[in-house]
Amino acid sequence: MELTKIPAEKARLGRPQVLSDDERIAQILAAAGEVFKRIGYSGATMEKIAAEAGMSKRTLYQNFPDKLTLLSALLKCCDSNPLLQSLAEEDFSGPARDVLRRSLFEIAGHILAPSQTCLTRLAMVEAPTSPEMSRLFYENALGGVVAFFARRLRLMAERGMIRCEDPDRVADFLIGALIGHVHLRQLTNVQDPLPPACDEIVARIEALIALVAPAMQLAEA
Repeated sequence: MELTKIPAEKARLGRPQVLSDDERIAQILAAAGEVFKRIGYSGATMEKIAAEAGMSKRTLYQNFPDKLTLLSALLKCCDSNPLLQSLAEEDFSGPARDVLRRSLFEIAGHILAPSQTCLTRLAMVEAPTSPEMSRLFYENALGGVVAFFARRLRLMAERGMIRCEDPDRVADFLIGALIGHVHLRQLTNVQDPLPPACDEIVARIEALIALVAPAMQLAEA
């Protein structure tokens, strides 16, 4: 579901706009994302989110009982990125190197996307005062990425495509090596939220695959 929001100033003109349930949810989530980004999770209130969405608090509460539930829905929506979801597909084919290349490229695109970078910053800032929010973020975002990738590595090992005795640990190591300082650069460079150049990510993936190829017994082709 794409997060789109009808500007509040337009929503107030004329008769109230009739929204479908999906449109209303998308509008609320987009508004919550803006408020969380602007003033943080602890500073956000349901009233401020309702105002940003251009709707009443009553309508907001009918859909979400509190802001933690709202945040959870926002994280799950961001985590449903089509590229990331492809990691859950079991019907993948091709040489092991190509499967790894595609998987790692999708993972980098997801983690380093501006929207995900913004949420990561938010979780880091709010961790001391809102540990539950940070835990929820990790479980639904970064932790979920590792789990998706580990499952793929496990399937590849079962099919004889690679050697991988501990998929969970290998997935963690590979993702960490892939994003490394690039992720830190994204998190600290607030003025330039654009993701890294595609060439940079491709080069890092090729170097990483070359490094692990002997241990994972990847064919040279």
